[in-house]
Amino acid sequence: MFLDNLKQILGVISPLAVAIGVVIALLQLRNQHRLRQIDTVMRLYSSFGQEPFVRHFHRVTKWDFDTYAAYLEKGTDEDYISLTVVTVFFEGMGLLLKRKLAPIDLLDDLLSGPILLAWPKARPIWLGFRAHYGVPAAAEWFEYLHDAIVRRSGGLKGGLIPHADSPA
Repeated sequence: MFLDNLKQILGVISPLAVAIGVVIALLQLRNQHRLRQIDTVMRLYSSFGQEPFVRHFHRVTKWDFDTYAAYLEKGTDEDYISLTVVTVFFEGMGLLLKRKLAPIDLLDDLLSGPILLAWPKARPIWLGFRAHYGVPAAAEWFEYLHDAIVRRSGGLKGGLIPHADSPA
């Protein structure tokens, strides 16, 4: 009798234990995926604070090139290098976002200010470049990232994006 009851109890508990194990494994896989996303973004982001990148970023955000023609006329080789370095960084982040390999909330927290400073300065150059060379995809993920940040912020003007934890 006792053995029969034990068999019945184990017969019920076994599938339940397997189901619980599957749920736990799925939760761990989901968490592992999220951690991998964060790790990828943070490894790329580590270059953002390095002196060479900071110099290029600073240069781009201080430009007064209102048009592609102005850039072609007054731009230097160093300006081209700065544009390329800054664009490649934001292109990478934008592509990670597009492919859902980086969460928008993390990219917003890390890059909302810098992207709102950099894209408006680079935009006229890239739009002119696209038209001049017939390459509509040039800097597309840089623009995509900027637009996603702006959408997330509700399209606020002036580049100010209040966060929930910011004082009013």
